[in-house]
Amino acid sequence: MNPGRSEEIGRRPGINVLVPYKFSNNAFPNIMSMSSSTREDYLEALCVLSRKSPQLPTVSDLAAYLSVNASELQEHLVHMEHDGDIQLLPDEGIRLTGKGLDAGTRVMKKHQVLARFLSEVLGMDPGTASDEACVLEHDISDETYERLDRYVRGPRRKGHKMHRGRLNLPTLIQFPEGTDLKVLYVRCPGGCERLSDMGIFPGERIKIIHTLNNKAVVVQVKGCDIALSPEIASCIFVEKSE
Repeated sequence: MNPGRSEEIGRRPGINVLVPYKFSNNAFPNIMSMSSSTREDYLEALCVLSRKSPQLPTVSDLAAYLSVNASELQEHLVHMEHDGDIQLLPDEGIRLTGKGLDAGTRVMKKHQVLARFLSEVLGMDPGTASDEACVLEHDISDETYERLDRYVRGPRRKGHKMHRGRLNLPTLIQFPEGTDLKVLYVRCPGGCERLSDMGIFPGERIKIIHTLNNKAVVVQVKGCDIALSPEIASCIFVEKSE
């Protein structure tokens, strides 16, 4: 193999996949066929994982989160690095670039807004709403997303039927340590963006790790422990997870 050719191939340290140091137009056609929705799913997952831990997510972390085959994932990651979405590090770490972070954050927020709208406004089961949001987030226009975002953030009309129907649901502060729960509804004064950013939104499964005397709680969301004040915990309506 001529080391001067553009399609020279070598092994990246820590990544068990052959990758091109330079790409030619016809190199790796199977990698180049990555769909836009798959790319967005990966970037969204990397954003979520990055918010859960100060450590960079690894290839293994991402594969486990997405429940995908590691070898297939690595091929896609090579494509994403080539496109400037991520940087693959020798220790299997994955660093989002500015471009990748912007795209992933956008998709993540679209998912959160859609899930809230479907569950809180249309009355869908939170789990079903989250599944539907996974599909819709890839095709919804920016204008529609921004309008829905303003709607779910804004004050509800007086007598909104979803408010009446959900007021008697139990909240986080009513359950003991060790309880596995599913979030049904979130109603926070001043908006719920921060909770959504931490992964606490309708359909998400959480576990109560610790309760304090003042009714503050520590919950686990996707492997990350999050402390919540009693005021915030009392705004998160839940049910026991099956």
